[in-house]
Amino acid sequence: MKTINSKIQKSFVEDTLSNNNLNETVVNDLDFRTSLIKTLKSAVPKIAESCCIVNGELMNLDEIQGMGCDEFSLRAKINMPLKLYKYFSNKPTDLIDENSGKAIIDKNTNKPKTINYHIQALRDNTVFMQSPNLFDDVYDSDISLNFNEYEKTRLLEYCKYCELNVCESMSTQELGNLLLQVLYESFNSFGNFNSIFKIKPVSEIEELSNKNFLFKLKDEFLKDGDWNTLISRVIISDFKEYSQRLQNTFRATCFTTTPYSQLMWGGSYADCHKGFCIEYTIIPNDPQYQNLFYNLFPMIYCKVRPNMTKKLAKFEDKEWTKEILWDIYFHGALRKSIDWAFQNEWRLLLPMKKNLSIKDYCVPFFPITKVFLGNRMSKAARKEIIEICHDKNIPYIGVTRNPDIFEMQECAIKCEDCPNYINN
Repeated sequence: MKTINSKIQKSFVEDTLSNNNLNETVVNDLDFRTSLIKTLKSAVPKIAESCCIVNGELMNLDEIQGMGCDEFSLRAKINMPLKLYKYFSNKPTDLIDENSGKAIIDKNTNKPKTINYHIQALRDNTVFMQSPNLFDDVYDSDISLNFNEYEKTRLLEYCKYCELNVCESMSTQELGNLLLQVLYESFNSFGNFNSIFKIKPVSEIEELSNKNFLFKLKDEFLKDGDWNTLISRVIISDFKEYSQRLQNTFRATCFTTTPYSQLMWGGSYADCHKGFCIEYTIIPNDPQYQNLFYNLFPMIYCKVRPNMTKKLAKFEDKEWTKEILWDIYFHGALRKSIDWAFQNEWRLLLPMKKNLSIKDYCVPFFPITKVFLGNRMSKAARKEIIEICHDKNIPYIGVTRNPDIFEMQECAIKCEDCPNYINN
């Protein structure tokens, strides 16, 4: 990918200053500095909104957004690191019953049964594909949908299905009143809403979508016969379901490019240095890993969230194309706030499939080539990890504080010979 070099950055600032009519002739040096500071303050937000960080490089956001899936993936793979790292907290989680969604209780202890997926990941060389709505970032994988725009777009679609003469310049209220009149007339004539749509669906998805809309109309009308809010209640329900559907299109697992991040070790990812970190070596040309390689993407860290409402609302009851799926990936799964840029994250994305059990989301990954043990890891936990590494013939090393800078580093002492390990 093409990065923004200093010359381009300077050019952008100069253009911004020019657009703000900064006069080259100044009365005195103080006036010039004052004008420059004011202009730069107004320019900074524009610069921030035009840039993004991808794989540790400053990029032009418009250029990135202009790429399709193939071009973005190809350019990203050119500079892809050959080592990726994943931090693990080494903490067990409750076993969940797949039918009820509740924790499985041990009859002997009357406590939830647990499993340590992190130990399993090391032992089996797998990574767990997580549902994005469980990530720590509330924006993660959430596409920006504006309800008001969504409501109007859906009303336009429904009105067209009813063969009503409508256009995009009409207000939401006007569209709603036209559709409501059709519903009222249908109910008075036939006692239902089944015949309001005049245009025959062109696909099974459209047909199912229309039937779902009619069913919800009937259901909401039976719950509350208020005509004034009937359509809006149904569209609110559709909006919530569609937002959830967009987020549940895929599952993801996350990696970074360094095993020495103070923030990653110190946070929940590695349980405040009590966990461990696994190094994976990427093998681009091995057919065994081809699907994994092509589904690994760098995150795009930026300031702005594009509004995808109109485009995605029109495709709610259409067959999804590769381009639409890429929009969901690009603007949802691969875009995060600039605040998270320190992670320099790469993400494995795989489509979410139906009727799979939890264990099916543990996916074999690239070979494990090293394990880093947390600085505060207990003796028992450290012993367990070392035994697995011995059994799997995986190199391992402890991580300690760098005395000169605020960063972790490899420990020079073998873990088994370390006084902290022996005396712990």
